[in-house]
Amino acid sequence: MKFPLLLLVAASFSFAQWGGGGGKSLNDYKKESVSGRDIHVYAPSNLAPKSPLLISCHGMDQDPNYQQSNTHWEAVADTAGFVVVYPRGGTGMSTWDISGDKDTKWVVQIIEQMVKEYDIDQKRVYLSGFSMGGMFTYHAMSKIADKIAAFAPTSGTNVMGASKAMRPVPIIHPHGTSDDVLNYSQVEGFIKNYRDQFHCPSQAEVQNNYPNSENRATMYTWGPCDEGVYIKHLKLEGRGHSPSKADVSDIWNFVKQYSLDGASITPSIEVPTNRDSVFNGSFSDSLKLAGWILQQHSGEGSLKLTEGKAEINVTKTGTNAYDVQMIQNGVHYEKGKSYKVTFDAYASAVRTLEVNIEKDTNPWTSYLGDAKTFDLGTEKKNFEIVFTMNEATDENGRVSFNAGLATGSVFIDNVVLSKVDGTIGIANDVRVLSGERTLDVYNMKGGFVCRLKGTRLGDVQSKLNSMKLEKGLYVVKKGSFNKIFSVK
Repeated sequence: MKFPLLLLVAASFSFAQWGGGGGKSLNDYKKESVSGRDIHVYAPSNLAPKSPLLISCHGMDQDPNYQQSNTHWEAVADTAGFVVVYPRGGTGMSTWDISGDKDTKWVVQIIEQMVKEYDIDQKRVYLSGFSMGGMFTYHAMSKIADKIAAFAPTSGTNVMGASKAMRPVPIIHPHGTSDDVLNYSQVEGFIKNYRDQFHCPSQAEVQNNYPNSENRATMYTWGPCDEGVYIKHLKLEGRGHSPSKADVSDIWNFVKQYSLDGASITPSIEVPTNRDSVFNGSFSDSLKLAGWILQQHSGEGSLKLTEGKAEINVTKTGTNAYDVQMIQNGVHYEKGKSYKVTFDAYASAVRTLEVNIEKDTNPWTSYLGDAKTFDLGTEKKNFEIVFTMNEATDENGRVSFNAGLATGSVFIDNVVLSKVDGTIGIANDVRVLSGERTLDVYNMKGGFVCRLKGTRLGDVQSKLNSMKLEKGLYVVKKGSFNKIFSVK
């Protein structure tokens, strides 16, 4: 126990460089007592009944004056209409109980008093805190998550370790990369504990160059997680160990979406299953990447929404194209029916993109016979796949965009799946293929027949005739090229 406390004491020396932020001071707050301990309360003059409450906890060896002078929550409260409370830590050196229930019980008493005095909405109470106050915020998730709708710990990974939250809770965590008290290197692993608890997506949506008045910033967002909650992390380049008014608007804009009864929670997006169309193929800003997920095997990358398009960014290649892939499942492919898939795509540099229509479980049968490969340039082009479903009807098929063979970004938009009349077999593409290639041959049911090595297009017919194949039609494929040949 001594080592963490000594570590936190060091914070008091680095704080001296930070002064007040202007505007109102703690003298503009009402000082009152709850169970013999001080709190400072700010309520806008035009406060409406059933308004929210935000509680902001200071760091170790600090006080409400320091916390208020650096965050100025009243500036947001005046506009948004909520009550702000700055409580004072009750243990030695103005610390918080981050392992027991002394201070969490006191926070509940604060809430009850604010209900009596200001008629605040008990379903919209939010807890935030800096440094040890942030640690306490995390601790409160395991003790009073039935009283707090959303949590905003700042620079406060808990030295006691991650707790087991009472329920999936919304979290936003700002933290500076130059924090010399609670080192930034702890943040990813610590937040991951809660992402795992709440079954969040493994990959974050990443917003680079996120607006912040003090630091270059990046916002990472995981969700939706269990019960529709999200976890956010605001990475602040060069920020040391300090609270800041530059972050409070982002905190408020996040927490205000949540209510204990779900009334103010942004509805979770329900992606319909067993459908014969692609969901959110236009990557709407309101839906973002809903319906799409990134899977990584031996490669590494990320998936995010960039100017209304899906961006697959590959940072480490794999041995197969599908080692980094964007997929959507829940698609109904009916035996004997024909379909067309169209999409727009381009890349940060010339490369290929593999696309597959396939089974969503092992053995991941390709309904195209084999994945199709498209050549991408840096200008957007439209691509098309037409095929007939020759396998048994699949009520949970998927479409896969596989980018794992080259680093860099692939941009995808306007993905559309539609039924077409007639039986197509494997897609027939009559574009001219020049030069010498290795060509794959399939029957009209999509079954692989053979491979023609080093065969020119003009030689395909004679090569097929010489192979003593059964009479009928065969599809010769190479990447996005397909052509039907007849063997008599």
